Formats: sequence, structure tokens, C-alpha cells
Amino acid sequence: MQRSGYFNTPIGQKKNIVSTIQNPVVPVPYDHALIEVRNFLLARPDLLGVVGSAIRKSFDEVIDGPRTGRYRVEQLEKTEKTYIGTKVEIVLRTELGLGRGEVLDNLIVGHEVDTKFTVGNTWMIPREAMNQLCLLVTGDDNTGRCGMGILRMVPEVLTNGANQDGKKSVSAFGKSQITWLAQGAMPRNFMLDLPEAARNAIMTASSGRQAIWALFRNATGRLIPRSVIDQVAQQTDSAKRARESKAILATEGIQVLCAKYMEDRAEFVRHGFTQFNDDDWLSMRF
Repeated sequence: MQRSGYFNTPIGQKKNIVSTIQNPVVPVPYDHALIEVRNFLLARPDLLGVVGSAIRKSFDEVIDGPRTGRYRVEQLEKTEKTYIGTKVEIVLRTELGLGRGEVLDNLIVGHEVDTKFTVGNTWMIPREAMNQLCLLVTGDDNTGRCGMGILRMVPEVLTNGANQDGKKSVSAFGKSQITWLAQGAMPRNFMLDLPEAARNAIMTASSGRQAIWALFRNATGRLIPRSVIDQVAQQTDSAKRARESKAILATEGIQVLCAKYMEDRAEFVRHGFTQFNDDDWLSMRF
């Protein structure tokens, strides 16, 4: 049976229940607002895809690879890492078409709902979100997994202690009460997925042109997003440099393709790639 996540009250059951854990919590009423928000979000087509793409976009924008040459969250400064949560909140609200709340981050079917993000499994809850509904979002670039759930932040689901800012974290019991709306794979971090030797060859290239050549040499047989071309080149004319590599790398037995061109798109399909974006690139040895 699907459960509401608010102390595991079965959907449709309006009577109070008592927890069977060792330290029983005070019974709570059926949470109509949580159910309404849950149903609204679950009606969104491909919710997991929306959440995963929002997290991927947030990571990429904060990492800012095209200007910094970085490719992973661990390379960020401490202050930048704290901004990821804000970026996820903004991007996710936009992608889901949510309104801005007057007090909290979102207004969903008339209910104020906060958004909290973590790259691990610890969410910090501020005073203004106490007793409120929160979207709990998680994303890990290293595992390629993400998720979004909902939980009302009543005292019973939070730790007793608070940090210097008065924030409490979701307790182990609280985590067991989360109603998960979407869990699964998120879009992969292209550079992070490359073998270390290949990544080093690309990132240590002496120029943007050389970096693009190294990318096509060391990432054959993989769809390469346009954003990766920009990231490694760190130049405004990165696409031009990529196009120039076609003739140069052909002399090395490497075919460079761009899905922007119809003749290249046919080659994508011939090589077995049928799902790609219009600005994806591909290099294949022949």
C-alpha cells in the first residue's frame, strides 16, 4: 500500500495512528496539504527527468566549467558549495512551473512549501520551515543518483539539537517518513565519467584547440554535449575550433561528427546512436 510519508499514515485513512517504534510519537492528523502537493507533483510528466535535469543544470552552472576549467562539485570553494542549494531551488521551481511563496520557496496548489537540497542525506531545516512542508531534494554527481521527496517538518521528524543558526536536521526516524516522489538516475557528468588518463590529457592541454583535439581523441564512441566542448575549450569560438578539428583528426583516423548537420546525423545513426540532441558531437575511430 502506498503511504503518505507523514508518519506512514495510509492514504485515505483519516484516523490517527500511533507509531510502533520504541519511543512512540504523538499521533498526528491526516495531512491533506501534503497529499495535495504530492498528487500535484506526481501528475507532472517525467518528474524524475525534470528533477535530474534541474540538478544537472544547477551543478554545471555553479561549477562554471567553460570559464573555470573545473568539472566536479568537490573543486568548488566553500561559499560556492552553499549556493548550490539556492540554485537547485530556483531552477527546480522554474522547471516545474511553480509559483514563489510569500514565506517559503514555493507555492504549490495554495500551500507554502520550502525546498531543501543536499548532496548527501542530511537536510538542514531553518526555523521558518518548522512545521511546514519541505521538498527534500538530493543529488550526487559521483553516484549519478538523485531524488525528491516531501515531508512536514514537525518536531518528531527532526533532531533535538540545532546548530548555531538554529537549524535542525532531519532525524533517522524523519528520513523513514519521507514520501519519495522521484528517485533514480540523473544526467551524468561527462568529464567525471571519463577515465582519469583521458580526463588529464584533455584538462592539461596547452590551448583550447589542443583541448578539443584531446577530447575527440580520448572520448571516442561517446555522445559529447556542446557544453563539454565549451568547457574544455574555454573560448567563445569553441564550436569553430571543433569544426576545424574534423579535417585535422581525420588524418589520424578519427571521424568527428556534429548532429547539427544532416549528413553527420546519418553517421550518428549508422554508428548506433539514435537518441541525441541537435548540438551533440561524436568522434569515432575508423
